[in-house]
Amino acid sequence: MPELGNPLISVVLLCHNQDKFAAEAVRGVLTQTYSPIDVVIVDDCSSDRTADVVEETLSAHRERGDVRFIRNSPNATWWGACEVALTAARGDFIVLTCGDDVMLPEMVAEMADVWLKENVSLVTTNVTYIDEHSNLIGRTARDCNVDADDSFETLARDGANACCFGAAMGFEREVYATFGLPPSYLGAADIMLPFYAYLLKGARFIGKPLLQYRVHGGNSSLSLTAEGAAGVDKLLMHERAFNSHLMHAVLMQEELDRLSFTMPARHAQLAGRIGPLLNIQTVEMAKKLVKTRIELHALSR
Repeated sequence: MPELGNPLISVVLLCHNQDKFAAEAVRGVLTQTYSPIDVVIVDDCSSDRTADVVEETLSAHRERGDVRFIRNSPNATWWGACEVALTAARGDFIVLTCGDDVMLPEMVAEMADVWLKENVSLVTTNVTYIDEHSNLIGRTARDCNVDADDSFETLARDGANACCFGAAMGFEREVYATFGLPPSYLGAADIMLPFYAYLLKGARFIGKPLLQYRVHGGNSSLSLTAEGAAGVDKLLMHERAFNSHLMHAVLMQEELDRLSFTMPARHAQLAGRIGPLLNIQTVEMAKKLVKTRIELHALSR
C-alpha cells in the first residue's frame, strides 16, 4: 500500500539492445521498497529481444498497475528515449536507470530520504561494479570510507564531482521543466544535470552503493574504457575527455551568464562565486588538451 504523505516518485528504465540484462534490470525496479512509485520503461527500438524480455518479465507482475511499457519506433537514441520517458513520468522526483544495471531494493527510498530531508534538486548514489554475469568485481565508483566531494565549487572548478554519475541519478521534475535535457552534442547528461540542480536547490551524493553498475563490452563509460587503454589510445581518450570538459565549461558559463542577467536577484551573487571557478576549469582543461596534443604529436613522429 502507498505510504500516506509520500510524494510520487517515477523510475525511468531506458533499454536498448540489452536482452541479456533487461530481466534483471526490470526486477530491480519492481523490488523497490518505496511507495508510491511510478515506473516508465522505454525500449528504444532494440534490434535484439530486449522488448520481448521486458514484456515476459512484466507478465509475472500483472498486478502492478504502476508500470507502463513504451516501445519506441524508430530508434530515438538515448536523448529521444529519455524525452519520451520524462514526458510520460508523473512523479515529483525522477530516478533514471538503464537496462543493463540493477537497482538495489532500498535505492529509491534512500534517495527520497536525502531529497526530502536536505531539500535538494538532485541526488546521486554510489555504485558497486558487476560483470556481465552479475558477479561483483570488488570495486565501487567512490571509496565508501571516504567522504565524497559533492560541492558546486568542485564541479565548477574541476568539471565534475561525486554527483556526476548518470547511472545512479535522480532529480526533481523542476530540473527538467526549467532546463530540459542537456544538449545531445555533449554526449552525456551526467555533468550538466547536476549543474542545473545546483542552480536551483543543490545536489547531494549518497556514499552507500545502491546500484549495481554493469561493466561489459557494450557499455560506454569513457573513464572505464580509458583505464584499460595505453599509449596513443589512452591519449586520444584523454583528448576526448578534455574536449568534452571544455564544451561543458563554456555551456555552464553561458547558462550562468543568462540567469544572472534574467534573474539577478537569484543568480547574480552565485555567478560572482562560480564564474571565476569556471574560468579556472576552462584554462586548466585547455592546458591539458594542448599537452595531450603535444604528446600525441611526439608519438606519431
